[in-house]
Amino acid sequence: MTWRTTGFTQQKKIFENLIKQDSLSHAYIFQGSEQIGKKLFAQDIFVLANGRKKFDAADPDLFSIAPCVAEGETKIYIENIRDLKAFLSLCPYRGPYQFAIIDDVHRLTPEASNAFLKLLEEPADKVIFILITSQPQELLQTISSRGQHISFLPHNDHVVSQALTASKLPKTDQDLVTSLAGGRIGWAMAAVENKNMKYIKQAISDFGTILKSPLAERMLFAKELFEKQDYRGQVNYWLAWAYANRSSLPNAHNVLSQLLMLHQYINQPQYNHRVLLENTLINL
Repeated sequence: MTWRTTGFTQQKKIFENLIKQDSLSHAYIFQGSEQIGKKLFAQDIFVLANGRKKFDAADPDLFSIAPCVAEGETKIYIENIRDLKAFLSLCPYRGPYQFAIIDDVHRLTPEASNAFLKLLEEPADKVIFILITSQPQELLQTISSRGQHISFLPHNDHVVSQALTASKLPKTDQDLVTSLAGGRIGWAMAAVENKNMKYIKQAISDFGTILKSPLAERMLFAKELFEKQDYRGQVNYWLAWAYANRSSLPNAHNVLSQLLMLHQYINQPQYNHRVLLENTLINL
């Protein structure tokens, strides 16, 4: 069974009823676009189910797993699952539920997937697994079949805009973030919280210049961007801008295809990122 919605109010009401009826499933798979708010919603469910006043990442009844992207990691390893198993061997500290939230669960290594499957096959009482993914097709079928899938669809621009009203950004900047977010409320909030509007605008301006530049200048830009080591963020903003302006962007299909492939591969350390940048900019 899969639930679908463009807002989270309906979802929250469903979970509130399940909690009241003591009818929570032992495993849920939250699927949808990156930075759409799936993780924040999982944290809200933890707060609701355990009667907390607010979310606390250090809560003793919560165990969170995610790739250590800041340290260059893109996978979740069997050691992480062993730590989870040790956590689940304990009784709830405050309870009533223990929660395990696994972000980017599709990044489990094969060994980690097999180890995690054993935990899913023998769920302990009052243990809730929430598996978060933007690529549900990458999950082991045996894992996928043991969780209730909930699909999160993009928010409309009005919802994203409302979420930004509390920020101190000028209205024009709020409108820009809303258009770039593409319904991803998490993306929009991250853009505001990091106070990087100047960086976003510069990235967009640079990309517009690239599209009009000869090949030699594109190659030089790729080299300089790679050496600055901030190319992942820039590519993210290029892709958001290209998608938001796809109706007026010349050769939009090719530009989006190239950027999507680049976005995918530069998050994997086994590839030569400078070559990826150069090839993409040449082929735009």
